[in-house]
Amino acid sequence: MLRYHHLRKKEVNALKNKLLNTSLELYEKFKDSKVGYRIAINDVELLTLNEVPVLIIMKDAVIPTLIAIKLGGLGSLPYAVVDEGAVKHILNGADVMAPGITEVEVFNRGDIVAVWEPSKRSPLTVGRALMSSDEITRIRRGRAIKNLHYAGDKIWQICLRFIQMMR
Repeated sequence: MLRYHHLRKKEVNALKNKLLNTSLELYEKFKDSKVGYRIAINDVELLTLNEVPVLIIMKDAVIPTLIAIKLGGLGSLPYAVVDEGAVKHILNGADVMAPGITEVEVFNRGDIVAVWEPSKRSPLTVGRALMSSDEITRIRRGRAIKNLHYAGDKIWQICLRFIQMMR
């Protein structure tokens, strides 16, 4: 069941600070936002600014939504780009494997990372790096990025429902 409530001004400001801690580019995109909502879905919370879902709070992570990453652009988070063969698997929820990665920006193990499709127009997933960017380019095998939120998952569907509801 989808439950949501309007955020107070103080909560909106706290949300913007969380966004600043996550990504300067995303903060810049939403710094003038005045309206926010908190959406509760089972064990996940979705936070919105100006009718755009921007952050997901899970039990072990605070991550930006793919919608926010798309609006923030390629530089909004450290990133990896995958080849065409990896896209289908990632969109089915698979973790990102090192051999499928064609390009990386510098990041460390444990960082939150966006994974983009080959043309770099759309992010496919946001995940936690299981290897540093250096290890990915050196080792070239194994799971590199844990898939936390991908296009088409439950959170993605809720983001779309919320956007439609607000129109």
